[in-house]
This record gives sequence, C-alpha cells and structure tokens, in this order.
Amino acid sequence: MRQPTVLYVEDEEFDAMFMHRAFERTGLDGSLNVVADGQQAIDYLAGKGVYADRREHPLPAVILLDLKLPVVSGFEVLAWLREQPGLKNLPVVVFSSSDQPEDKAMASELGANDYVQKPSSALEFPKVVERLRQRWLTA
Repeated sequence: MRQPTVLYVEDEEFDAMFMHRAFERTGLDGSLNVVADGQQAIDYLAGKGVYADRREHPLPAVILLDLKLPVVSGFEVLAWLREQPGLKNLPVVVFSSSDQPEDKAMASELGANDYVQKPSSALEFPKVVERLRQRWLTA
C-alpha cells in the first residue's frame, strides 16, 4: 500500500534536503514530493505539464508550504488553492522561518490548517515530520 504523499513547497535547497532526510529517518521515505516555487506548486496541484501523471505526482494528503517563495508566493498558492473546488479542502501546513504575527494571521485568514515555524537546527526536522504524521498522515 502506498504511503500518503506530502507536497513540500520549498525554494531553499538545504531545507528540502533536511526534510528528505527527516522523512527517511521517520520511515516515510518515498512519500515526499518537493517543488521549488509557488508556480510549480500550482502546476503540481492542477496536474498540469510535467505533473500530469498522477501515478508519479499523486495529489498530496497534506501540503507543507513555505511563504517566501520565488515566482508565486506561498500566500498566493494558498489563496489559489482555496478557490479550487476539488482541492480547497486539502490540508495546508505553513512551514516558514517567519515568526511575524501578521504572516501567521494572513496564513490563517487564507485557510492554512496549521503554522509551524522552521526549526533552527536540521536535527529538529524529524520532530516536524512526526507531528505531520500524527496530525495529517494517519487514518
């Protein structure tokens, strides 16, 4: 049985690498798909272009979304997602280094389900993955 997919929208290469390692360490390797900007996230979720094959790019069980992204911001991705009839109920966990109250408020207003501040150490990423597993990836 295939594990639930997590779409991680992250432009920082090291953060993506740390998250991949955290998924491997927690036994969820193979369930993480990473895109590097907001437009790629929209294309992935819409199943457009290189993301058209749903066997290779399945709809995620949860989206892990950075806010500060190139091309299209995380806020714009969230706003777009909540307007899509077939996608608007997908859980979105904002995963950002920002601790600004206005960013948290805007994410909540746009429909984010959770807001997790990025840890300062790569060693903390497995705790984030475990939190995702417990909250969003168990039936």
